[in-house]
Amino acid sequence: MIVTAIQKDVWLLLRDRGALISLFVLPIIFIVTFGSMFRFGGDSGKPRPIPIWHAPGDARGEAIARVLAATEGFTAVAVDSADEARRRVAASSNDAALVVPAAGPVELVIDLAEPVQVRGPIQGALTGAVMRAMAPAGLAKLPPFIEAKSPPGVAKPLDHISSFQVTVPGNAVLFGFFIALTTAMSFVTERRIGTWRRLLAAPVPRWKALVATLVPYYVVGVAQLTFLFGIGALGFGMQVAGSIVALVVLSLSVVLCAVSLGLLFAAVATSEKQLGGIGSVVLLVMGLVGGCMFPRIVMPAFMRSLGHVVPQSWALDGYYDVLVRQGTQVADIAPSIGALLGFAAVFAGLGLWRFRFER
Repeated sequence: MIVTAIQKDVWLLLRDRGALISLFVLPIIFIVTFGSMFRFGGDSGKPRPIPIWHAPGDARGEAIARVLAATEGFTAVAVDSADEARRRVAASSNDAALVVPAAGPVELVIDLAEPVQVRGPIQGALTGAVMRAMAPAGLAKLPPFIEAKSPPGVAKPLDHISSFQVTVPGNAVLFGFFIALTTAMSFVTERRIGTWRRLLAAPVPRWKALVATLVPYYVVGVAQLTFLFGIGALGFGMQVAGSIVALVVLSLSVVLCAVSLGLLFAAVATSEKQLGGIGSVVLLVMGLVGGCMFPRIVMPAFMRSLGHVVPQSWALDGYYDVLVRQGTQVADIAPSIGALLGFAAVFAGLGLWRFRFER
């Protein structure tokens, strides 16, 4: 009986094209879109072009252009005039430009209205390049004054981190939690058409009937994450820096949390319309706060802290460690796994408390 009920739910889900598109196709579209928009490290394709103008034969300007061309991530593009350099930045053709007058400070042309998270790295890197070019010869040959190192206890990251290392897990978690909506919708639909009442009339304990309805969506959720991470690795060059076991355990915890949230949705929803409207908004807000659509690292401190009130942020913290930090094991992401299991227990507990079999 239980196996038959599971097979029935899987068959119904496979016939639901809308659910399959939202769980499997839309995430791929979002991964491609966000992966193309956000470029991190080695997959940027080519250095960022920086227009530079200086008077012909100006030694200072030529030195700055040489250093800029040798700086990782930048390339110097000579322009005919200072106004041309400024025009390119004003037209958003380039992010920044350098104007080197015959005397006085070098002009860094950059839109000061840009957020500091966007403007700061470019401004700092170009300032450093100009300072190196203008340093006395003896000073320029000295060893570097600053050496970047990770603190003790923080694993070394992968070299040349791809944007898809971030966008694949972000969208996998965002759409992975939509299995909660699909799970809840199945309960509401079966209550409306009467199949839930017939299932309760069967000679099986009610808890088995409930589990039989939840299990297919857990299996589909696992298949969804397996599909998305497989596409990420094979199609977009996503790497797994840590343990595959850690990735599997974390993903199983994410799906358990999502299905438990679906049980809670099913317990409080009274109609498909209500569930489709409110449930979708709740999941999107949780995804936004949790960093699925906008990386939490560039959020204000308050928003980064607020993110921990939703399970998505814990899932993304764990995925970031597994995918980016070399040698990450299950023990290293235990806080993320524990938080996800804690959220799952709360969602399931509230769902069982509010669930009415006879409704």
